[in-house]
Amino acid sequence: MRFRAFARRQVMGRGVLAAALALTGSVAVADVSASAAGSTTYVDCSRPTAGDGSQTSPFNSITQANGRTYSPGETLAFAAGTTCTGSLAPQGSGTASAPITLTGYGTGALPVIDGNGAANAVSLTNQDHWQINGLKLTNPASSLARRTGLRISATDGTAHRGFDIGHLVIDRVAGQTNKNSPTTDDFVQSAGIVTGASGTNSTLNDVHVHDNQVSNTGGGGLKIRVGAMAVKGSGVLIENNDIKDVGGDGIIASFADAPMIQYNTASGVGNGVYPFSGGNFAGIWVLGDRNPTIQKNAVTDITRMSVADSQAFDCDWGNTGTCTIQYNFSRDNIGGFFLDCDGCGTIGGAKQIIRYNISENDCRMSSVSAGRSALHMYNNVFYCTDKKFSITLPDESVMENNIWVGNSDSQLPTGTGISWLWNVFQGVPRPTANGIAGDPRFVNPGTGGDTIDSADGYQLLTTSPALNNGSVISGNGGVDYWGNPVSATTKPHRGAYNGPGL
Repeated sequence: MRFRAFARRQVMGRGVLAAALALTGSVAVADVSASAAGSTTYVDCSRPTAGDGSQTSPFNSITQANGRTYSPGETLAFAAGTTCTGSLAPQGSGTASAPITLTGYGTGALPVIDGNGAANAVSLTNQDHWQINGLKLTNPASSLARRTGLRISATDGTAHRGFDIGHLVIDRVAGQTNKNSPTTDDFVQSAGIVTGASGTNSTLNDVHVHDNQVSNTGGGGLKIRVGAMAVKGSGVLIENNDIKDVGGDGIIASFADAPMIQYNTASGVGNGVYPFSGGNFAGIWVLGDRNPTIQKNAVTDITRMSVADSQAFDCDWGNTGTCTIQYNFSRDNIGGFFLDCDGCGTIGGAKQIIRYNISENDCRMSSVSAGRSALHMYNNVFYCTDKKFSITLPDESVMENNIWVGNSDSQLPTGTGISWLWNVFQGVPRPTANGIAGDPRFVNPGTGGDTIDSADGYQLLTTSPALNNGSVISGNGGVDYWGNPVSATTKPHRGAYNGPGL
């Protein structure tokens, strides 16, 4: 049960931060001068006169903060409980051993950077080794446009690296919410946090986006692009973020080598103060990556249907190697659980491994691959009792050791390239003679919440017909949804649970 304990610690950590902000509107921000390796420049926009940047005589404007170049080990710190209006674009680069830090100081509410309708509230361009934390970013406007809370860009044809972006609160960014032409590119470039690499050989590397709260941001939550199809960035880790009510995609990682997206929650994607207004969006997805992994995330309550998508998870076009989606929980997403969209653009042909996920009342999967991707979907739970399943699959699909609970109106696909092996079907008709027809005997199904720890109702009782009779799968990941071991030689249970019957 080590997996479950760790997952709960992650969720509890996010919950404590969220509760502190919600209940008090404030956090304690350390006095950065006590720990910074270099000097600290202080900014207090509540001061009536401009100072020299010292703690006793701080700068009092974004203009002053933008007016100097920062060196390795230095800190740019904004006073807690204050608001600075304008577009912050601090200059300079740190080093791996001495990054530049952008943060807050003092005690009280998080310092606010208000972009006031500018293209970005905060931006870095062709810089390296920055740590950004302990701030609130906002960028409201009366009309929508290409707009972000934080943007990090590489445009000069070289590799840039070393970005730690954490413990930010980003709310109300009036980014573009319409993905249809002529505003497509504005939508792509709008979100709470956007990174981008443009120009031949430009990349971003070692990008860690973590423990942020993003809400009411037009265009989406986190859009982390770090390279291009020909030259990919690396070291992308997106974890422990809470994305809520954003007007577009929840989280995207694109053009990266082996990006990891884990322990995030995304709810109400497509809604918010700036709701999605045209085209397609999804919860958490990857595009143009090599060997991407989406694991241990919860995506719930996508209630706004886009043209064709609105799924919780998506292996999109251009991915190569293996696209792995595992140990996730999804619930009540109007577009469904999963989208295979390798046929939606440049074909990457990645193998798609979808395993140990639990999907409650999503009911839909879509494929636009037309035979371009191989799908192996095993040891998942698909629970859909309120409406019929709507499932399309790639031409080459192996559906193995899954549990399907549905109704008699459902019809699962039976194309010549689709194999159904060792599944359990309750309510929904079996697509082939293979598989168990009957009640899988879950502990308490249909009771999932908003986190990966809310799915205990999908563990199996001692009387379950799904115990110890699934197919042995090579390279099965080694553990189930709850961290119980899965043997490489002994028959596993069917479904996402492989612990003892309860």
